[in-house]
Amino acid sequence: MELVETSFLMFWVFSFLGWIWESVFYSLVDKHRIVNRGFMYGPYIPIYGTGALIDLLILGNITDMVQLFFISATLCTMVEYVTSYAMEKLFNARWWDYYDMLWHLNGRICIEGFLAFGGLSVVLVQWVNPLTGSLIAMLSPLALHIVSWTLFALFVADFVMSVKQAVDFEQKVRKIAEMFVAVKERMAAMYDTVVVETFFRKALALLTKQQKRMLTAFPAMRSVSYPGIIKSIRSVMPGFRENGKEDSAEKNEEQQ
Repeated sequence: MELVETSFLMFWVFSFLGWIWESVFYSLVDKHRIVNRGFMYGPYIPIYGTGALIDLLILGNITDMVQLFFISATLCTMVEYVTSYAMEKLFNARWWDYYDMLWHLNGRICIEGFLAFGGLSVVLVQWVNPLTGSLIAMLSPLALHIVSWTLFALFVADFVMSVKQAVDFEQKVRKIAEMFVAVKERMAAMYDTVVVETFFRKALALLTKQQKRMLTAFPAMRSVSYPGIIKSIRSVMPGFRENGKEDSAEKNEEQQ
């Protein structure tokens, strides 16, 4: 049981560090502000925790940094590809796209991510994991039990609520798309973009705070069945800036 509790704590720490990387460092460089880029409510991105545990389980004893870099980069990008595919099938949406990135594979993974995962994995195995392990080892058995199970309960509750929000979001996108199809001919006849904007502002009001946050956290997210609807909803959000990522993704999808 202690091994399970320790493993979950390490998973949680690495997921939290992944959130720091995405939501703080990367967002400050890309957006010049902190953006919660996680799928869940809390400050953690599970794909990082999963990738880190896989790295440690399979590659923890590798001392050659070059070998560690390339094997871990391959493993982590495989995890990212599978996660992208699974989330698309579960929620009928593409949550991220790398169509505008150099050397991508179906828009799900790219060379930039490959290099980043490899570099982060070397740092993880060589320096972060030993430090994390030593800090967790300082906990008494009772403290380990309380902390790990408390965080596990919060994580599970967060995961259930986040999945519920994502499923509800997909249903709302479908409803908005059906409403738009029903009135778009009348809108086209009026030839008034203000009317279209008003429609999507009302549609935006149907979304919860968490669902609006997801639109910001995943700027390239789009519905598989209703391409363009999420982009139109996002376009009326306060502070929205077109970055062209969705356009390039949709063009690639249309060409396939």
